Amino acid sequence: MKKLLTILLLIAAGSTWAQEQIAVPLSSPDKRGKLEVSQVRGNIIIEAYNGKEVIIEAIAGTEEGCDSCDDHDHGEDRKRDIPSGMKRISSSPVELEASESNNVVEVETNSWKKPIDLNIKIPANFDLEVSTVHGKVEVAGINGTHEISSVNGPLTLKDMSGSIISNTVNGTILVNFKSIKANEPMSFVTLNGDVDVTFPANVKARAKMKSDRGEIFTDFEMTVDRSKPEVKTDGGAYKVSINSWVFGDINGGGPEFTFKNMHGDIIIRKE
Repeated sequence: MKKLLTILLLIAAGSTWAQEQIAVPLSSPDKRGKLEVSQVRGNIIIEAYNGKEVIIEAIAGTEEGCDSCDDHDHGEDRKRDIPSGMKRISSSPVELEASESNNVVEVETNSWKKPIDLNIKIPANFDLEVSTVHGKVEVAGINGTHEISSVNGPLTLKDMSGSIISNTVNGTILVNFKSIKANEPMSFVTLNGDVDVTFPANVKARAKMKSDRGEIFTDFEMTVDRSKPEVKTDGGAYKVSINSWVFGDINGGGPEFTFKNMHGDIIIRKE
């Protein structure tokens, strides 16, 4: 059975923000869950706690109150002059909907209208599928299989366990692992920003690394080799291609971990 909770954040006349908190019960609190969040504008901050519900705090505001939108002009929100003799009744309402089915919690907002920051507390054993377009993502203390992305914003993932597929366009990726899930590939990709990842000392991986305009650093002992020229023949045509990927085996090798950026350094650290 699917449980549905909907909140409507009504912004009082003249106010630039509104705040609300809801608790979403889980069908099986003692089993692994999954959180799915996708929005357009606003930060997403997720942390583990000892409870058995998903606690969602939504903070909504205008462009002036949106930390994630400082460097972006979205155009549709602006200060309006009040016509002579008129008074403003209220701004447009901001909606957040959270649904739960079989321990999967889905969170949806109308953040395309107004930026909404989400502060979410979940049990530690949760899988994440989280994305925002204009905003940062911060996660702390979660153990699971994670897909985390932004477009204009950094990703900061602390004290993580499991595996991570992460990407952004404009922002750094900073990750540190307490433990990893064996034999799971991972990916850490940005265009503009550093990629800085810390692994347990005993991690086994095949690192696939490429930084177009930066440097690659590590304190792991790696057996390093560069990609070899690829030769193809097609209908008598002969083609040779060379790319700048660098490969390195950590502790004898293992699943492929991809590290890639264009502007910025790649740093692979040993805990």
